[in-house]
Amino acid sequence: MYNKVIKFSLLLLLLVIAPVVVADKLNQLQQSLQKLNPGIQIVELKPTPVSGFNEVLLNTGDLLYISDSGEYLFAGNLLALTDSGLQDLTEQSRTLRRGQMIQQLPASEQVVFPAIDETRAVVQVFTDITCPYCVRLHEQVPELNRQGVEIRYLAFPRQGVAGEGYRQLVNVWCADNTRQAMNDAKAGKRVPARQCDNPVQAQYDLARSLGIQGTPAIILPSGRLIPGFIPADRLINELGL
Repeated sequence: MYNKVIKFSLLLLLLVIAPVVVADKLNQLQQSLQKLNPGIQIVELKPTPVSGFNEVLLNTGDLLYISDSGEYLFAGNLLALTDSGLQDLTEQSRTLRRGQMIQQLPASEQVVFPAIDETRAVVQVFTDITCPYCVRLHEQVPELNRQGVEIRYLAFPRQGVAGEGYRQLVNVWCADNTRQAMNDAKAGKRVPARQCDNPVQAQYDLARSLGIQGTPAIILPSGRLIPGFIPADRLINELGL
């Protein structure tokens, strides 16, 4: 009985101490990084398989690796040599985070083109009205819908929130019928100027934090990113349908 009490007390002590140790480590590493840029904030701190190094996600959306001492860091992809070949641990982390962040977005804040009949997969696409390859991808949407793929558009004005692309995306998101407005905009038709409470800038900021730099940016249900245009048959293949 006495041994059980000791073990339980030690477990409680560890549960109390562990978060404090992690917080202290995060603050120490953040101070090291802020020597480079005072605006840097560590959003997430994770251990890596490399002894003495930590994976840090910054408020800029960048993933870096920094030593326990805060003296050494490297930017790039961490690869693991396994019996089955190379594994990109950095991209695995990015994929997991993309999937988690995207799944939190309500469908009501996206322009949704639903699947016909059974929905076999849901794919999110960061898009820009001024992007020619986004227009080409939009031409594939009816076929994707027929194949059971729901397309959900998110806004990513490539020229930032001060450009014409931003204003066009706001017009689409503020339209009474956002799906028709998206069809019209992608067909080169004028969408009436509108103003409303819209998620365009928030989605742009999210894309930047996820490391997205261009459009179209296709995000599969797993969180895996496919940058650029691909035809419907290849996307169907990538989805394993």
